[in-house]
Amino acid sequence: MSATTLFLVRHGETDPNRHRIMQGRGLDAALNATGRQQAEAVAQRFAETSLEAIYASGLRRAIETAETVHRHHPALTVHQNPDLDEMAWGVYEGTPPSPERDAALAAIYQDWDAGRYEAAVDGGESILDVQTRGVRAIQSIAESHAGETVLVVTHGRMLRVLLASLLDGYTLDHMDTFDHSNTGVNELRYRQGRYEPRTLNCTAHLDGTADPSTATLSTN
Repeated sequence: MSATTLFLVRHGETDPNRHRIMQGRGLDAALNATGRQQAEAVAQRFAETSLEAIYASGLRRAIETAETVHRHHPALTVHQNPDLDEMAWGVYEGTPPSPERDAALAAIYQDWDAGRYEAAVDGGESILDVQTRGVRAIQSIAESHAGETVLVVTHGRMLRVLLASLLDGYTLDHMDTFDHSNTGVNELRYRQGRYEPRTLNCTAHLDGTADPSTATLSTN
């Protein structure tokens, strides 16, 4: 059976990204000028790639990034799947750094370090919530496009959860070991229920110093 190739890509930069404002699932920001440039660069990277499908979360920053790639593949449709949305951060969405927010995030990170993945901030999701819907989405895509090549645009925390959940030898304990640059590309091969990483967080399309087609496992 031929492997399914999945390109998991983070969206381009937004102003909230730049200013460290919590976006989560509720702040639906557009790409900023840098983000649009990043989206154009990743679109060029995939311009000559034979894609059979393009997916994005239901959030504007992911949709805009996916639609930029889509311009090189007009016969396809950008399929929106809210299961790929970023983690919901509840009352902290839309907030800048502050002592209160920093303390709340430090507390939730301590919960994660202790394996309490059911913990959530007020009005937000737990890591287990994100894992459930994210893995469900990717598994459905992989099985629906057996032997094909698919591009999926999603979000930073979601990517960390997905990679820690899907790759052999990793668990949620390892999620923060995965870097997630804006438009960083993660290439996975799916075959017989297993996901094999080929490239992690590759940003060669942004710096122009490497040929993305030759990229190997890295976290640049």
